[in-house]
Amino acid sequence: MSPDSTANPAMDVDFQKMGIYIDGRTKNELDELLAAKKDAEITARDLYGFSCMHYLDDGPMNEAASFFGLSRDDSVDTDAPPKKILDFGAGFAGDARVMASEFPGCELTCVEVQPHIHAAAERFTALVGASARCKHQCLDIFNEPVVNAPFDHLFSVLVILHIPERDRLWRSLAATLKPGGTAYVEDYFAARPLTDEDKAQLAGPVACPYLPSREEYERTLKDAGFVDVRWETMNERWAPFVSSRLAKFREARDRNVRVHGEALTAELDLFYSTVQQLFARGNLGGVRIRARKA
Repeated sequence: MSPDSTANPAMDVDFQKMGIYIDGRTKNELDELLAAKKDAEITARDLYGFSCMHYLDDGPMNEAASFFGLSRDDSVDTDAPPKKILDFGAGFAGDARVMASEFPGCELTCVEVQPHIHAAAERFTALVGASARCKHQCLDIFNEPVVNAPFDHLFSVLVILHIPERDRLWRSLAATLKPGGTAYVEDYFAARPLTDEDKAQLAGPVACPYLPSREEYERTLKDAGFVDVRWETMNERWAPFVSSRLAKFREARDRNVRVHGEALTAELDLFYSTVQQLFARGNLGGVRIRARKA
C-alpha cells in the first residue's frame, strides 16, 4: 500500500486479522476478573493486564511520565492547570487510566479510530471512576478536530505502525500540540530491507502495511516540525519480551481456551508468534522516540 493514500486510515488497514483487536477478548477477561472481584473493588491496575497491548508492561507509561515531568506525589498543586496529554491510538486505554489515576497533575484525551475498542475503553474507564480526567473520542484525526487541543504532550505506543500516510499523520499530530509540546512514541521501523515474508506477516496479522527506514522516519519528523529528536532502538529489549510473551501464552493454553475459546486462542497465538518471528529475523526494528515541537 502506498504511503500517499488519501483514504481514511481505518479503512486502509484490516484490523480484523489482529487477535488482540478481535471483539470479545477484553470482555472475556473482564468476566474472568469479575468472577473474583466486585465491580466497586476493581482498579485501573486490575484492568491493565488485558487493556495494555504494548511491550514491557508499564515501562512505556513510566518513561513517558518522566519525560513529561509528571509526578505521583499527592502534594502536586491541584489548583494549577493540569498537563493535557493526547493518547493517540489509545486502544483500550490501559495506560491512560493508570496515568490519570496515579499522576494527579495530568488530564488525558484518548483518541481511537475503531468504534468497538473505543466503546470498551469508555466502559472500562467509567468502571474504575476515572472519567473525570480520562476522556475518550472516536475519530479520524486526518479529518476531524480533537477536542481539548492543543495539548502539552503526545503519547502513542505501537499505533503509528498501522497508518501508512506518515507525512500527513505526523503533520496532523503536530497540529494537536502546543509550541514546545513534547511527544513520546514507540513504533516500528525498517531496520534492514524487509523480505517478502516480513512484508506479508506485517500486512497480515500485524496490520502494518508500510514501514519507513530510520532515515525516512527522522525526515518525516523534521518536516512535521519536530526538533530535539532522540532515537532509541529497542530490539534488544523487545525481542526477549515478545518471545517470553509467546511462551507464557502457550504455557497457559488451557486457561486461555477456557476463557476465550479455541478460535480466539488460535488467533492470539498467531499474532504473538508472528511478532516473535519478525523480531527474531532482525529486519523489523523497534524504536522509542522522544521529541519536541518547535
